[in-house]
Amino acid sequence: MGKKIAEWYIYNKNKVLMAVFVIVVIVLVSIIVNLINSIQLNNAQTNTLANMQTNESTQQAENPVGNFTDIYVDSNDSSVTGESVGFSQTNMLDTINQFVQLCNEGNVNAAYNMLSDECKEDVYPSLDSFSNNYYNTIFNGQRKNISVENWVDNIYKVTFENDALSTGVYTQEGTIQDYITVARNENNELRLNINNYIGREEINKTRTDASNVTITVLRSDTYMDYETYTYSITNNTNNTILLDDKISTDNMYIQDANGNQYTAYIHELSEAQLTITPGETKEVTIKYYSRYGSTKNITQVVFNKIILNYNEVAVRQTTRIEIGL
Repeated sequence: MGKKIAEWYIYNKNKVLMAVFVIVVIVLVSIIVNLINSIQLNNAQTNTLANMQTNESTQQAENPVGNFTDIYVDSNDSSVTGESVGFSQTNMLDTINQFVQLCNEGNVNAAYNMLSDECKEDVYPSLDSFSNNYYNTIFNGQRKNISVENWVDNIYKVTFENDALSTGVYTQEGTIQDYITVARNENNELRLNINNYIGREEINKTRTDASNVTITVLRSDTYMDYETYTYSITNNTNNTILLDDKISTDNMYIQDANGNQYTAYIHELSEAQLTITPGETKEVTIKYYSRYGSTKNITQVVFNKIILNYNEVAVRQTTRIEIGL
């Protein structure tokens, strides 16, 4: 038997060697292919990890509130203009976040100090008014999370929601929306305008009528739903004057560059506010039906029917004063 195997091997030696060679080659090729695949897999995993890290860094740059605790950004684009919100918005979003954190901690005094001077003067003139009318309305000792959407420029649409983690219950009940504007004060410090208050513009434009009535437009304060203008009005006549008799709603208005007129809330004005005695200078604030628009440009304020002899009932003289802004 062994002799026959030896004879068969001698007779088929070349074929056996060739078969062994082929088997060795196949094994070597398989080893090399597996090695190459392993290297490629490792490279792919490394690249995937690098891409994930890069994407995470990019997302943190584009959505700079990733490390904030109470804030979620709905979109990186302005809802009004569609323009992208850049990384420069970080400080503004951080300021809103700080304000919410202070309210969540019940530090009402520190939160109040984050408001702009104009917001304090025009909306919340005291800590008590802020505490009672804003903090208690939205927070009232409860934690809130917020979602933020850039509205336009430095104005943010902010939605306050109950903190499900602290309450253990998620519900949309109690969700409150506000428009918060981030502004810089004279010291270049970031401050907040809240409760839909956008901001103030100092105007100081004066017009004296031939009848000796002087009106100075001191400033305007803009809200999301309306505007107010504050005037200093001096009556240099010998008669008591009345700024408007409130018979028509069209006599007191502001006008934009496109000719659109926005009338006054005359029903909110008392006769005492509209009456100015001889020699008196009175400061009067008037609200107008003028919803905020980022491109709106108010160019005129108009008092179309100032009554110059208010005490005369029979025949009343009137004048029209228009001030360009």
